[in-house]
Amino acid sequence: MAINSPVPAAFITRKDAILASLAAPNDTYTDLSPKGSVDEAIRPLIDKINRLEGIVTTSSCAGRVSVFLEGSKTASQSNAGSSKEGDEEPERRTQNAVPGGKGLGGRWLFVSHKPCVFDGNQIQSSLAATFGMSPYVQENNNVDFKKAQIARFQFEPMILHIMCASLQHARPILAAAINAGFRESGVQSLKNLDDANAFPMVAIRSSGLALESVVGWAADGITALGEAVRSLVSENYLGLLFELAAGRFKTNAERIMRLEDNLFRRGTEDRKWEDVKERHERKRAEGLRQRETMRKQ
Repeated sequence: MAINSPVPAAFITRKDAILASLAAPNDTYTDLSPKGSVDEAIRPLIDKINRLEGIVTTSSCAGRVSVFLEGSKTASQSNAGSSKEGDEEPERRTQNAVPGGKGLGGRWLFVSHKPCVFDGNQIQSSLAATFGMSPYVQENNNVDFKKAQIARFQFEPMILHIMCASLQHARPILAAAINAGFRESGVQSLKNLDDANAFPMVAIRSSGLALESVVGWAADGITALGEAVRSLVSENYLGLLFELAAGRFKTNAERIMRLEDNLFRRGTEDRKWEDVKERHERKRAEGLRQRETMRKQ
């Protein structure tokens, strides 16, 4: 992908610093994600993108399924202020958590960046136990949820942030993402373009594939890992959620492949921007041409 637009020296300096960090050995590189490193499933694409001039990836997630226990709703501000900069597990710091938010007092009960297929050798005594919860028991679930910490099952599709040297560099990246199915992609940081050290950021994402369900709860204020997080749903329901997530992992992988195809095998620098109507008309015309070719054969 070649763009006829100059690359500022400030961008080159920032890109070099980012690439130096990514080049660190896996056993020494860390980031603030639960996994603590770049997902292997997306690293080949990131490496290819970062070889292009005028763009660099700044953060990414290949897609994941997780169970997260939100933070305490009643944690005091004094507890929140007691955390020290540089803590190894920032997700376990305590702060006031808002409903639906992760909060710094919550913790990950389960995280996987791979398709959700389990057999008897991969799970514990139950799916609930695998996800860090005690099994569902109806009489244990009489609780005031306004005072409880909620555990949420989530599937989150790929998200990728790409910093660009200019809007000319950002345009084909955004077009490739939208045409690959990442419909909620967009360009950020535009208000800072007057700053010579600020550059547009393409956020590649697709909220339409996301999946979320409340699956458990815990008494407000628990801190120890051994304290019970109780499942609110049956094993069959947890199994259904993972079947749904497995299908979305597949769709997510297909979109990532289309994104790579758009970026590196179709010459996105020559492709004009398409809105939904234009794309529909192009696809219709392509279909008619293919049908006519098959008829002639």
